[in-house]
Amino acid sequence: MEDVYARLAKHLDKLPIPFPETESGIEKQILARWFSPREAEIALAMTGLPEPVPVIAGRLKMKAEDLAPVLADMSKRGLIFRISKGEKRLYNLSPLAEGMWEFHINQNTVGDIRLLRRYFDEFMTKGWYGTKTSQHRIIPIAQSLTPDLEVLPYEQAEALIREQTKISVAPCICRKEEKMVSEGCDHPMETCMAFGAGAYFYIENGLGREATQEEALRILRGAMDAGLVLQPGNGQKVWNMCMCCGCCCALLKALKKMERPAEVAHTNFRARVAPADCTACGLCELRCPMDAIRTEETAVVNVDRCIGCGVCVGICPLEAIKLEQKGTQARYTPPRDVMDMQLKIARERGLL
Repeated sequence: MEDVYARLAKHLDKLPIPFPETESGIEKQILARWFSPREAEIALAMTGLPEPVPVIAGRLKMKAEDLAPVLADMSKRGLIFRISKGEKRLYNLSPLAEGMWEFHINQNTVGDIRLLRRYFDEFMTKGWYGTKTSQHRIIPIAQSLTPDLEVLPYEQAEALIREQTKISVAPCICRKEEKMVSEGCDHPMETCMAFGAGAYFYIENGLGREATQEEALRILRGAMDAGLVLQPGNGQKVWNMCMCCGCCCALLKALKKMERPAEVAHTNFRARVAPADCTACGLCELRCPMDAIRTEETAVVNVDRCIGCGVCVGICPLEAIKLEQKGTQARYTPPRDVMDMQLKIARERGLL
């Protein structure tokens, strides 16, 4: 009979966001570090949809009053997700990312990080980027946008933040964990934002702090000035926004390994050089997170690798590189929201 962690791994793999199996079984080692056997059994009785305690307790043949404090504790430790509505609590399973991994930002040890690093090589290619639809998309920094571009509100980071009524900001888990293993960079640390129910969860669990719209916009401007890539959730209505560097971000590092990142990333833009204005200074090549630019007599953009983030435009002192929109047929329309995104991924995985 399979042990409880093998069963839990398979159960988590049935969520829209996969939890892919490996030959080494490292995914089970990660679960064993985080879940006790009893907690794993409880998680096996849960789904990816938010449910009240009595429903989950019924599957476990437990009293709701006995299960409630256990679920509350599991959610505080980042094993499951919690939605608070007044006195009512709803709980659901959370994928590894975005989810359990980020929720462990204050708990992961160096040992956890090394295990996760080994697993992420498979998770990112089979899980995160294993379907046509992925969890994030890439939008350009404001400095790269020009009046001639037809930029929709969901492609503008400032507009996305101004829509929010509850915002949390937290340290970037990628940069924090790279520092913990004596690597990493000096880019701004407090750059990860959650909105709505996610913001409440982060604030209540001490994973991040509340921020006003104006503070969030200041953080955004600092991130753009630092050349970070903007990655909101893959929806027209967003639930989070990451501001990522190519040296630490697990997503961007996985994307960079691909031969044609532009075919995988959800983006509507690409960079274009005006040769007459370019002095071949090489700054754009140094900043590009996808190695999409090489410097010859002028800068040259490899459109198969360009993800349209615009950080090259932000660093060019002569405005010799600009963003252009992809053709109408190649443009990407995001799902409506997180539920629509998950349904799309579930269909692409054959779960529906």
